[in-house]
Amino acid sequence: MSRGLVAMPLLLAAACGSNIEEISDVVLARHVHTDLYDAYPGIPSPAADRVVFADYAADSRSLTVYEVATGAGRMLTGTPAGRSRVTWSPDGSRVVYVDRWSGSHGVWTLDPNTGEEARIVDPGDARVDYPRLLADGTVTALRYSGADTAWVAYAPGLGRATVLVDGAGGWVAPVRSPDGREAAYLRFADGLAALAVTEIATGETRTLAAGLRLGWDRRLEWSPAGAALYLAAVAAGDSLFAGWRVPIDGSPAERLEYDGRDVLAVTPLADGRIALSVYHTRTAVGLVPATGGEPTDVTTAGSTSAFLPSWHPDGGALGFITFSWRRVRMPVDFDLGVLDLDAEGAPAGPVRALLAEEHEDYGAAWSPDGRWLAFHGHLEQSDDIWLVRAGGSERPTRLTRFGRGADTGEPDWAPDGRTLAFSSHGPPVEENPGSVYTVAVDPATGRAAGDPVRVPLDGFRGSAMGARFSPDGERLAFYGRSREDGRVTVYTVPAAGGTPAAVISFANGEPYSAPEWSADGVSLFYSRNDGFGPFQVWRVDILTGATEQVTTGLLGALQPSVSPDGRTLAVTMREAAIEVLITF
Repeated sequence: MSRGLVAMPLLLAAACGSNIEEISDVVLARHVHTDLYDAYPGIPSPAADRVVFADYAADSRSLTVYEVATGAGRMLTGTPAGRSRVTWSPDGSRVVYVDRWSGSHGVWTLDPNTGEEARIVDPGDARVDYPRLLADGTVTALRYSGADTAWVAYAPGLGRATVLVDGAGGWVAPVRSPDGREAAYLRFADGLAALAVTEIATGETRTLAAGLRLGWDRRLEWSPAGAALYLAAVAAGDSLFAGWRVPIDGSPAERLEYDGRDVLAVTPLADGRIALSVYHTRTAVGLVPATGGEPTDVTTAGSTSAFLPSWHPDGGALGFITFSWRRVRMPVDFDLGVLDLDAEGAPAGPVRALLAEEHEDYGAAWSPDGRWLAFHGHLEQSDDIWLVRAGGSERPTRLTRFGRGADTGEPDWAPDGRTLAFSSHGPPVEENPGSVYTVAVDPATGRAAGDPVRVPLDGFRGSAMGARFSPDGERLAFYGRSREDGRVTVYTVPAAGGTPAAVISFANGEPYSAPEWSADGVSLFYSRNDGFGPFQVWRVDILTGATEQVTTGLLGALQPSVSPDGRTLAVTMREAAIEVLITF
């Protein structure tokens, strides 16, 4: 595969012509992330012999290191921690990061050979961010102490910091120049970033670029000789994250793009070459026998993505969420699509629109008689459950009003078609880290027959997510995260409430969606991984706890939905991968 290197201006840089080169790429590592949204870039070591990735799972971050020579990756961190701002030491012998968790906050290193972690900076009552380990063992970082922000240096073995630049409020991702005379950093105003360089001794500052939109992983890198800065950003009027080379002398910036994909990080290597961290994603709905196998994609068409499938009660159609993915603009205008199936379960036509409101439409669920469609909608900054007549022209009816800041999951119908179950968490309900609710529905009018009722979960202390009725309507399945240790467990509980019964717990990783009952009610399907790599669908026997993997394939499978006859699973097929490659 080749990429285009296009020279073009950033805001404040002089205009210049375009220059496109066709060259070969060297792939250093390819890593499949656990989450579509939370895919952070891979960072190569200075010698490009290793690449480190941070993964999110169960509220913590793990670190996986790939050996470029063999292509093998190992997750080296076994204990939960808030690992972030991952970089390498100048000699490539250690991974450097900040742990954000209060009990272990500070700057840490990881030995990629042994997996041993060590805290090298303990800031005490202060907070630190954006650490960089220098060749002499000094650590530079932003330090937040009360209302004061400073860019500081911690000498090896000392907890006391030397202030390099006082009054560094608004600085983001500062990094020292190779000659030690300047600091480059980003600063924000009105949601956009500017790239600036300050001379440390005099405070003289110049702005090199402005009007930039940044991703979650905000980082700057100097070229080895200090002649340019590298970053990933979205320029004004652009629709992609691109890499940028910004010369220090004010000459035009160069845009580094790859195959029309988002570039999430740019890393200059010790030998002068450049590594790009490129984002790949694919999301579709697939079908697979409930007995197991590799799912078959049934929805991919053009740039439209599909996920979170559900079945029509007669098995003749699939509903799901559709959207067009772009990392620059996170999808908030979800729509509901539908795909008709023939008697053999094969697609019987193209994907068509089922519901397209001017806000987030999420998690379609047909009523058992097929007359109504329940879904989660986001309007007026509140997630709520809505109902609309299937195939009708009426406006949807709002069944709940949780208020601004609520975060509500997708609904599920009771077999009698008179009750919906769902989970919701966050404000305005006090002390609600996540709870299971039901709301009664009048099947004749499609209106709520009462206010939402929180299902009592006796003895449960944590956040409850997802809710699914058993085939007989007597129980609900959900998964919950413990408030004490963060462990995720799948539970069942009487539909009216009671003491949840644990079915299976996870040592690492977590389910991605609500557990799904088998048609006979004796087992649950769920999706999980082991902290990194693609999700797969598994089945657990409720009585014995015995588990078996159901889906296979390099493209992950999650969010299982069982067909009415119990023979087929509809799943979300998803890959969120980062490819780190050298482009020249």
